Order: sequence, then structure tokens, then C-alpha cells
Amino acid sequence: RTVPAARRPVVKFCHKQSGLAGDISVDNRLALLNTRFLQLCAEADERVRPLVYAARLWAKRQGLAGNPSGGGPLLNNYALTLLVVFFLQMRSPPVLPTVARLRDMAGDEDRAVVGGWDCSFPRNAAALEPSANTETPCSLLADFFRVFGDFDFAGQVISLREGQAWPLPIPDVPEGFKLGPLNLQDPFELSHNVAANVNEKTAERFQRCCRAAAKYCRSLQYRRKSSKGRAWGLTRLFQPGAVEPGAANAGAFLISVPLDEAGGSWRFHRVGGGRGPWFWEVCSAVAFVLRDVLKCDCTAGKAPG
Repeated sequence: RTVPAARRPVVKFCHKQSGLAGDISVDNRLALLNTRFLQLCAEADERVRPLVYAARLWAKRQGLAGNPSGGGPLLNNYALTLLVVFFLQMRSPPVLPTVARLRDMAGDEDRAVVGGWDCSFPRNAAALEPSANTETPCSLLADFFRVFGDFDFAGQVISLREGQAWPLPIPDVPEGFKLGPLNLQDPFELSHNVAANVNEKTAERFQRCCRAAAKYCRSLQYRRKSSKGRAWGLTRLFQPGAVEPGAANAGAFLISVPLDEAGGSWRFHRVGGGRGPWFWEVCSAVAFVLRDVLKCDCTAGKAPG
């Protein structure tokens, strides 16, 4: 599927056998260097990859992030990943170095300038010093939610190059940088706000969800297995809408009812009145979910007409 209106035109595709999605773009060297930069971050510390995956899965389940083809208001995965990298730069001591520090560490073979932007950084993670930070991934994830739940996104510009958030107005914002409710500067192309598509409603909801997740991470349910068989820890955090404000007890999630593709659906539709064996199997499955999983009271009702 072509997306000619994108900032850099791409062709989106999906590999049917695996379900993996991807983009094809031509002559976009900055994208290649961005990918190598994120790869360097992942190789620099073993906590980076699981933390990024956790934040992205959480945001996806909350309906906050994705790759909308129409350039919608959701956070894209690249922007969310950069938020995690920036968060790790801010730790004391830092988990990841700033982009400016990486530029100073780059050797002659690592020098790169694309479109006038300095994209120099070491290509080998072995050149980086190990972080002195000893926080666990779970504690980092909890603090990620706490930090960004109260972050002034609209009043600051997040800079991965310096590992700081600069209060607005700042005199040296590059020409063409689009200010908005969430200002996240690309680590190399400094005139690009990678979250420029995010509207005020999405930014506010992102922070509400962060605050709700931070509150949940302080609870016993996050740290201790439930004695009643309920979802706990990361499992509940990753359930769709499970930690949305006002949905603390809702825990919305999907339970599939498997039917035999070899003949189940055919038999279901062919039996007169639609109430053959498969109809009652589905009824039993729904009743099981209501009664035994959701603990609802179930009583026999009048048969459908």
C-alpha cells in the first residue's frame, strides 16, 4: 500500500506468512542511520530492548501507539522508542549516553553527514563504557510511567542529542521544527519533531495512562502474585485498557472460542434454525466465560426466536 502523502513517501507491506509489517523507502539515508543508532542503544545495555518492547506493547494495548497509514494522532513506534532512550539518558547514573557524547566518541570511520546533519556515532557497542546504573528493568519501567505522567511535553523540547528537555521558548530551535503538544527532536535531523502528528487529546491521554500505570506499579498487585488467580504484575499491565483511568476493575481482554474450521462453521449454519451442536457449544463457552471467569450470575433465559 503506497503512502505518497507521508513526510518521506513509503510503500507499506505485510508478509502474509509471518504477519510482520514493514516499510520500503528509497534514498532515505537518515532512516538507515536512525536504525543503526537504535541498534547501538540496544547492544549497549541488555535492559534497553526489553524496556522498549514493554513500553511499546503497553502503549499498543492502551490504543496510544501504532503506525497509522493516514498519519493519525497516535504515537508512532519510533517516537515511543526515542522516549525510552531519552528516559534512559536521564537516569542517574545514565543507562545510555547522549548523542553528543556518542559523536565525540566516533572514530574517523564512523563520521557521517547526511543532508547537512552530523550523524556520527560509534558503530560498535564495544567502544562504549558499561553503564554504572544498576536499576532493574521492572523498576525502570515503573519510573518511566512516573516521569512521563507529569512531564511538561507542550512546554519543552526533548533533545536526545543533549539528553535534556529545553524549556520553551528557546532561541535555537531549528527552522522548520513544528511545535505541538509533544515535542520530541530527532537525534540527528534536528528540524524534525518525530511526534508532530500527536494532537492534544492523544498527548493528554498518554499522560493519564502513564499516571494510571505508575499508580498500578506501586501496588501490591504489580509486585505479588494474586492469591485469587487474577492477572498480576506485567500480565495485567499489558491487558487492553486494564490500567486506563476509570477502568481499574474492568480488565478488558479477549477470550477466543475455537471452532473447527474443517466443518464447524459449515455445520453451524446448515443445521435448521442455527441451533445445532455447534450452537450449544458456543453457548456453553460463553456461559463458562461469564460464570467461571468473570464471576457473573447466569440464569437460563428464553430461547431466541
